[in-house]
Amino acid sequence: MDESWDLWFSWRWLCSKYFIVTFLMSKSEKDCEIVMKHVRRRANWRKTKIYWSFFHSNNLSKNVVKRCLDLVSRREIVSMSIIVNKDNIPYNLKNNIHDLYNFLVGHLLEICQQKNLFSHWEKLLFIASRRETSKNLNNKFLEYLKSKKHNLLQIDFKIANPNQAKWLEVVDAISFAIHQKYEFDDLSLYSVIKNKIILEKQIF
Repeated sequence: MDESWDLWFSWRWLCSKYFIVTFLMSKSEKDCEIVMKHVRRRANWRKTKIYWSFFHSNNLSKNVVKRCLDLVSRREIVSMSIIVNKDNIPYNLKNNIHDLYNFLVGHLLEICQQKNLFSHWEKLLFIASRRETSKNLNNKFLEYLKSKKHNLLQIDFKIANPNQAKWLEVVDAISFAIHQKYEFDDLSLYSVIKNKIILEKQIF
């Protein structure tokens, strides 16, 4: 699980209008490892600027991200996303960004369960990209997600850095492509991966 852009509500040019939360599902991390191995190999050959510690789409050229998404489209990987127009978020939800973030991720988890998108999995490992340095905030986030889990569904929740799980690098690229579609009406990346998006819902 990863997100694109921020939940700040300032009108400064650095803030985005849309916030995206994306889940990625894959049977094995090996699929994502193969994708990232090929992306890095190709990027190195072309001498393309890339942050080798971890893949972050916002820091890379579109060609590199597009290459990643093209490889993802050929693997057994699917994704689910919710799109948030921050202008439409109720004022009472803007007071605490951390609680709002937890609510949005938990809401996507609930939608996926309601639509039975996890029904063919006996057990899930849910890995979220580390967003906070505070241990207290991370624990609160995990406890909130556990409260949204269906009792019949077996999910283990974990927070990791992008360089610790290749899933996080791949889902970052997918989330970035969806954000480009809504923020800039740019479908160049989205069109590559749209056949792998099984849920795309705007909630605000």
